[in-house]
Amino acid sequence: MNYNKLLEPGKIGTMELKNRMVMPGMGTNLAAADGTVSDVIVNYYARRANGGMGLIITEVCCPDPSGRVIPGEIEATKNSFMPGLSRIPHAVHSGGAKVCLQLAHGGCFAGEGVTGQRPLTPSGVGTMQLPGENPKEMTIDEIHELIEKYGQAAGRAKDCGFDAVELHGAHGYMPLQFLSAYTNHRTDEYGGSLENRARFALETIHKIKEYTGSDFPLIYRLSADEDVPNGISLQEACSFARMAQEAGADAIHVSAGTWDSRLHNYNDVMAGKKSPEGLNLSRGVATSMWVPPNYTPRASLADLAAEVKKQVSVPVIAVCSITPEKGEEILENSGADFIAFGRQTIADPDYANKIKEGKADTIRRCLRCNECLGEVMRNCGISCAVNAEAGKEFEGFTQVIPAINEKNVAVIGGGPAGMQAALTAVERGHKVTLFERNRELGGQLYYVSIPDFKIDYRDYTRYLTQAVLSCGADIRLNVEVTPEMILEGGYDVVIAANGADTFRPGIPGAQDSTILDPLKVLDQKESTGNSVIVCGAGLVGCEVAMVLAEEGKKVTMIDLLPAAAPELAVYTKWVLDAKLAELGVQLKMNHRIVEMTGAKVVCQTGGKEVSYEADSVVCALGLKSRKSLVDDLRAKCNGVEIIPVGDVNKPRKIMQAVHEGFHAARRI
Repeated sequence: MNYNKLLEPGKIGTMELKNRMVMPGMGTNLAAADGTVSDVIVNYYARRANGGMGLIITEVCCPDPSGRVIPGEIEATKNSFMPGLSRIPHAVHSGGAKVCLQLAHGGCFAGEGVTGQRPLTPSGVGTMQLPGENPKEMTIDEIHELIEKYGQAAGRAKDCGFDAVELHGAHGYMPLQFLSAYTNHRTDEYGGSLENRARFALETIHKIKEYTGSDFPLIYRLSADEDVPNGISLQEACSFARMAQEAGADAIHVSAGTWDSRLHNYNDVMAGKKSPEGLNLSRGVATSMWVPPNYTPRASLADLAAEVKKQVSVPVIAVCSITPEKGEEILENSGADFIAFGRQTIADPDYANKIKEGKADTIRRCLRCNECLGEVMRNCGISCAVNAEAGKEFEGFTQVIPAINEKNVAVIGGGPAGMQAALTAVERGHKVTLFERNRELGGQLYYVSIPDFKIDYRDYTRYLTQAVLSCGADIRLNVEVTPEMILEGGYDVVIAANGADTFRPGIPGAQDSTILDPLKVLDQKESTGNSVIVCGAGLVGCEVAMVLAEEGKKVTMIDLLPAAAPELAVYTKWVLDAKLAELGVQLKMNHRIVEMTGAKVVCQTGGKEVSYEADSVVCALGLKSRKSLVDDLRAKCNGVEIIPVGDVNKPRKIMQAVHEGFHAARRI
């Protein structure tokens, strides 16, 4: 399809943009520990500017040290930060994009462990996610002082060469904490009525304009729906958007949520105090409300942007898992003026250029697996499951350079590790043959992308498969590789990405033919009855359980684990938990399985034996690496370099498979 609207030039205030594609602010944790700009963060933004985006909005930058939320957060708190900050506009402008500095104070989310002081808040109200904090209610003088610091930080941004600033008033940052009656219980001029609660944000807009001039663009990022008790509703958000425009905002960037969004209801549902019906928990809990995982429909906040747009005359930016096709539709229907593509630009920094060049089908689609967010939450630098270079741009250990000597390379396995290895090896100039024992490429990706709620994985599988089929590698399907074939083919290097098989533990009955394979159940090669027991509450077990429950089957999931899918980042896990609850899946955790048949599972829990019966039993207790081929190759193929990658080393996530495949091919 054509993307004429996305490629159309646009303006925000006096800032002219070459297209209507915006990279929104996303925390990377790539700054130095002292808040200064690092080489890697400059390279990270430069890479995306070179990829064709019209506007790049930086991650959070605190106007005062009391507002830092993550350790690797950039600062604009004093002039000494300006030499580093100015590197970002130079880098982004060199790539042909405009750049906006996002100013954000964390308020109650700026924990003492990061800032070294009590969190500053409008009313001393904290967050459920940081229960150990002792938030401080700000005095009038402290409010005025912080507003002044916002203005000073914006002035520094302008002097450093930024084209605009964004005042972050969404997701629970300080302006929203004042605007929302959930966190603002004040009785003075900064609390009470909507006009009073809006005062902090509006005075901050005025102060920023004071320091930057009325013609310097200011974008206001707004949560148009908080979904917390007494929180901001869409109606109030629309009223505030009109106030912000009148105060001088040049655009409204419409998002939703805060750290506590739907968390009250989630906790009650998980404790059995409430039914999940009608609570929208699987649409996002807390951060996953605006960083939704693959279990949540795409463009879930687009309707909020459309409503705000009806109320203001300044441009509106829509955001939240929007595909290029949906983005074009939103623009055509006047649902927004600009479209923000966030995690997608992490997965494929050339996203915008591929749209411009008519190559949208070659975009490496984001999985919405939230590994990027999970890395930042672990206080590490950002990373990406499908892009091994993300967060490491222009580092020596990620550069793909032409090989000095062309080698004859065999890649065994057409899963994510093998396909990525083949792509990178071809890019380096090697002769590559990829062997896959099945009739099609994909490996485990084929199975995990089957459910409708995994359409993001299906898109990525399609991208990766098409890329491999067209890269110039010799693709051989339905082939079981032997050491003799490797020797006869004269291969110099073998990248073994032959994966793993479903694991059957030594539990009595687990090897019985009546026990179903989870992957075959997903592929509809094995059918179940109306009641099903899924043994294993890892991610595969959870998703099989969801698929079966969506078919109307009664599903019970059993595991020794204390909670389902513990490997998931917490915000993604909350959505998965919510979806399981909404579908009525019964979880039997802390159960040690001691015996199973095709219709019964016997467990020990709490010092007693219990049993569960069903029409069918699925064993989803993990995967086992196919190591025998690697051992045979090493024993019989003298002089051939053997490099195992992905699940053949140890069954893990797609991110490890892709990264290992990439680096194995990069260094041969």
